[in-house]
Amino acid sequence: MTTPDTSSREVLRLVALLRQIDQLLYKVSQSPDWETMRPHITALCEGMYDRMRDESDRIRTLMIPQIREAYLDASPPAQPKLTGPSDDD
Repeated sequence: MTTPDTSSREVLRLVALLRQIDQLLYKVSQSPDWETMRPHITALCEGMYDRMRDESDRIRTLMIPQIREAYLDASPPAQPKLTGPSDDD
């Protein structure tokens, strides 16, 4: 297993995202009541929903071609036509 390059943009983006989440959680913990907590909770939830949607889209983009290929490869071979007794008998 290779260690990711800590200078990569993706790593830096994730670190910044974790810092932002930590700051929002800290603000929630320091809020004296629900009304002052609510905007921070809303920001946390919106960020979570955005990340979930992005991840779902990323997975869908990767998986749909593979699923289509699997179904095309798994098509059953042509089956012989089954016939029953004829009506003339």
